[in-house]
Amino acid sequence: MRSSSTLLLVALLLVSRLFVQPFYSLISDCDETFNYWEPLNFLLRGFGKQTWEYSPDYSIRSWAFLLPLYASLSPIRKFVGALGLTPSTLFYLARSLLGLYSFVMEWLLFCELETTLSSHTATLWLFFQVFNPGWFHASVELLPSSFAMVTMLGFLKYALRYLSNRSEKAFVQALIFNFVSGILGWPFVLILSTPLVIHYIFTHTIWGVLSAGVASFARLVAVAVCVFAIDSAFYGKFTPVAWNIVMYNVIAADEKSGPNIFGVEPWYYYPLNLLLNFPLPTLGTCAIGIITNIRLVSIWGSLLIWMAVFLLQPHKEERFLYPIYATVSLAASVGAVNVWKRLSTSKHLRNLSFLILHVSIVLQSSMRVLALVSNYTAPLDVYSHLPNNGGPQTVCVGREWYHFPASIFLAEDSRLGFVKSGFDGLLPGDFKETHSIFNSIREIPYGMNNQNVFDSSKLVSADSCDYYIDIMLPSDGSRDVLDPTKLGSDWKCIYKAPFIDSSRSKFFGRAFALPEKLLAILPGQKYWTRFYQAYHLDYCIFERQNEYV
Repeated sequence: MRSSSTLLLVALLLVSRLFVQPFYSLISDCDETFNYWEPLNFLLRGFGKQTWEYSPDYSIRSWAFLLPLYASLSPIRKFVGALGLTPSTLFYLARSLLGLYSFVMEWLLFCELETTLSSHTATLWLFFQVFNPGWFHASVELLPSSFAMVTMLGFLKYALRYLSNRSEKAFVQALIFNFVSGILGWPFVLILSTPLVIHYIFTHTIWGVLSAGVASFARLVAVAVCVFAIDSAFYGKFTPVAWNIVMYNVIAADEKSGPNIFGVEPWYYYPLNLLLNFPLPTLGTCAIGIITNIRLVSIWGSLLIWMAVFLLQPHKEERFLYPIYATVSLAASVGAVNVWKRLSTSKHLRNLSFLILHVSIVLQSSMRVLALVSNYTAPLDVYSHLPNNGGPQTVCVGREWYHFPASIFLAEDSRLGFVKSGFDGLLPGDFKETHSIFNSIREIPYGMNNQNVFDSSKLVSADSCDYYIDIMLPSDGSRDVLDPTKLGSDWKCIYKAPFIDSSRSKFFGRAFALPEKLLAILPGQKYWTRFYQAYHLDYCIFERQNEYV
């Protein structure tokens, strides 16, 4: 019989994953937009932006990865139009499906924790998951790293079972989830199973190792054949996307191509990201869990190997840490239970300590999530309010191109256009709109390269724009063809939403948020405002007024 607190956490998790996150979470990375939402929109509606990664010359993005969502949304699409709903309805439905997948996988791991470790550990894990700011946005993002993050919950489930009973079946099942995460999602997560494999080798006979090895290899081949066959059918040639990703990012990377051309970060980038995406008490109890529970060393080893490998990579992105998020929560729950046991001699101290732990986690998590929603979701709001006047329309962006959420927000006859701006890298082109999706995918697009070299053919003339979307900040007149602060009478802002002004806001004002009414009554404002201030700018839709003059 589960406690009322556990059932409450399950309900909160369900509501968050299926309703709150799909509608209120941000898009944190333009890679999600242009490499996943755009091709998904192309499959569903026949148009969208195409990045160089989808050129058959490079083919480092998987169409197989998009098929589950496409198969789910395709039957629904005609009803969306028939009911008069906006195309963005498909976007939110897709996010709800991603959230549902996360909830199901989290529930399965929770049940395993109850059996393998303890009900207390399982309940604490649920708590850490519900109040996990990183998971709040990552679990509904359409990214291979997000898919790997959620799918690796299955790996953890069966890894725990294997460590409990040492069975070959549980070991192989754990590896299957790792293979699916890596081959269909992100190939680098395959290294996360290394410590578990080493554990199996050193704790079983040679015949047991050979038996498990053959069974695991057979599953790996089966997963790879299915995924590679689907992608090869789309690209019209043999296409092992997972291998192509490794080739581009590791083996063939040099100073002109590879991940480093998109920017490098110092070693402390990832520790800072963990501090933002996990409450401090969660990270503290995570460290305690790793130190105090040696039985799970092969799971903790996955986390440590991941951090060691990615700290050494010059190019760093927040999403690269997603696959270890669940392990952080698991270690935190194990650590918290160990602290609970050590405080058992003093009931009052134990209860007070855990009250402080829970309250501080809820507060820090809530402030972080509130900041993400209030400071960074303006693009989703603004593009949701684009008018549909009927007939072809061109929606233009300049320097704010990377905040475009997806063409799934545009009407059937609207298209996104890039106008000249200060950005001098390679912009996405357009999937060719023909009667055959396969022909469009297989055709080598013009002006693509893997060196981020600018191509002017991706731009449109500002005269062709019916709408222009930008943030209300002066732009560089020598590089930006349109300045939102100097637009003439032929342009009118028809909708706006607040977006954080990073240049004027303090770090804590950008990263965390408190309700304005609470801020107004807090004492000592002249002191804490030195560290906490948040200023916002208008994120606007400008409509061309020529036809009305």
